[in-house]
Amino acid sequence: MFSRQYLSLLYACLAIVPTSAFVGFSYSPRPTVFLQSTLGRNENEWGIPYSEDLPPLADNRMPVSRKLPNGGQVTLLGSGPGDPDLLTMAAFKLLTKKDPNTLVIVDRLVSREILDLIPNEIKIARKLPGCADLAQEEIYWWAYQALNKGKHVIRLKIGDPFVFGRGGEEVLKFRHFGVEAKVVPGVSAAFSAPLLGMIPVTHRGYANQVVMCTGYGRDNSSPDLIQYHKEQTVVFLMAVGRLQQLCRSLIEKANYPPSTPVAIIEKAGCPDQRTVVGDMTNIADIAEQHKIKPPSTIVVGEVVHALLDNGQMDGKRVSGLIQNAVKNSSN
Repeated sequence: MFSRQYLSLLYACLAIVPTSAFVGFSYSPRPTVFLQSTLGRNENEWGIPYSEDLPPLADNRMPVSRKLPNGGQVTLLGSGPGDPDLLTMAAFKLLTKKDPNTLVIVDRLVSREILDLIPNEIKIARKLPGCADLAQEEIYWWAYQALNKGKHVIRLKIGDPFVFGRGGEEVLKFRHFGVEAKVVPGVSAAFSAPLLGMIPVTHRGYANQVVMCTGYGRDNSSPDLIQYHKEQTVVFLMAVGRLQQLCRSLIEKANYPPSTPVAIIEKAGCPDQRTVVGDMTNIADIAEQHKIKPPSTIVVGEVVHALLDNGQMDGKRVSGLIQNAVKNSSN
């Protein structure tokens, strides 16, 4: 039995403990997280709290629930290459459903045509060159705040979320927050962009294997390159910004012949899609001449000319800008 004097002392001590000491704890079935307690410490240069320091919004022990106690949930969704007609039906239904309790957090390169379909609040990631990690932390902070308010966060990513899109990393982060993300696949530009540019990634007599690569490794490094094989197609995503360096490395480190064909499909499936073609020695200059920009998909290999040269292997090859403002799938 506690004495009355001891209990009085205990109550007095509890009364002066700051509220921030109880972050994430509540006797309510809907836990309260006092966000202001995380501000002002452990922030990055954009003034955003580091996501690993944010307290979970619910029990994050596996298996994690699809919904927070306050109703908050996350959907990780792929937008495909850019044409709204290439959205999956599941993606289209989620994006076009009007709901004031929904926040859509969008990758910078998602097409305007798809953004125009969305009736709900949109936040666009500021993933400009040199600040991808800062922008990723901002994405997590936006999602965390919305989830804490019980909102449905739709994380909209270009292509497919799990193909060089940090989709897996985001699933793990949302689990840390205490919620399991629902994943809706998207049509990856790795296969759809070449198709829309009339380049089959495999074709008998040209290519019997396909390799997907990213132009940027961890910490902005260059990824290891696959050695040359004549009947191999290599598709590079997120690499147009370092095209000159990429071609030089493929020749010097991966034994690619300088004459190896290269094509770039810019804004695949959109009304302003363009395709340029060259080889290892001139594609960077051609891309610069025509001001090719992301989102662009690079295709390397003999298969580039399988259809563009109408199947003729007589040494005469098309080059330069070969498709401009092509019809998209909705026409």
